Amino acid sequence: MNRSSNTIGSIELILAMILSGTIGYFVISSGQAFWNVVFFRCVIGAVVLGGYAYYAGFIRREYFQRSVLLMIILGGITLVGNWIFLFASFNYIPFSIATVAYHMQPLFLVLTGALITKEKLSGSLLFWLALAFIGLFLIVELDRNEISALFSGEASSDGSSALFGLLLALGAALLYTVTTLVTKKVSQVPSTFVALIQVIVGVFMLLPFADFDNLPTQTSQWIDLLILGAVLTGFMYIIMYDSFQKLPTSLIALLSFIYPITALFVDHFAFSTHISLTQILGVILILLAASAVKFNWAFSRHKSEKVK
Repeated sequence: MNRSSNTIGSIELILAMILSGTIGYFVISSGQAFWNVVFFRCVIGAVVLGGYAYYAGFIRREYFQRSVLLMIILGGITLVGNWIFLFASFNYIPFSIATVAYHMQPLFLVLTGALITKEKLSGSLLFWLALAFIGLFLIVELDRNEISALFSGEASSDGSSALFGLLLALGAALLYTVTTLVTKKVSQVPSTFVALIQVIVGVFMLLPFADFDNLPTQTSQWIDLLILGAVLTGFMYIIMYDSFQKLPTSLIALLSFIYPITALFVDHFAFSTHISLTQILGVILILLAASAVKFNWAFSRHKSEKVK
């Protein structure tokens, strides 16, 4: 992998993670149930991706080989399943705990990447990954009572176990990990075509659950859905999948932590939430860890040179 390709992929993924951090705002602003949000996200995304793919000449016969197409469809199923599991977890556990559980995904990605692609798993990488997790915990500022209730098996107000919500969030992380690895597996196919097939899969998966009796009644709500579909699905998945095909899984994992950082500041500016010094420290730790992996900061490098 050449350096320029790595740099372009890093820029693409950073931009994609920044865009991802704004999704929550538009979901809330749209005033729609999550089934409708995800459905229209897929529909509008499919229109945008389909138009661009046709114009750019990305719809070619060789991309419809059965083995390749089945891999892409698998990625589409896991992508949509990841959205459903994550949103569903919010009904059982606090958003903060769901965020931490979902961001176990970078760890899953690094471990499975090491097993499947045989990428080297160094002690330095594990240290920087752990540092990023510490930063994430500082950002979400988990409440001790919520954590104790979760692990003591106490039920939520509707009688459902909080542990079930935790499993949903972890399930979402696993599904997203599969989506990432599948996308890397079909690196010979343009990212636009991959994203197009996957959102089409999403349309058919979600159609039975869409609530057409409660569609948006205001223009601003439709604009929110349009942004979610065109920008935060169409454009975002083009650059994100392209970055997946360029970058090693270790760097993908660390750059994924930019998403909660962005969400933190979006909440602050959109909903006037307070950002504490602890959260700022968490942001610094995550950015430090991401920079370390990007620029290959390894503790053992000088020691190994002396031994030689």
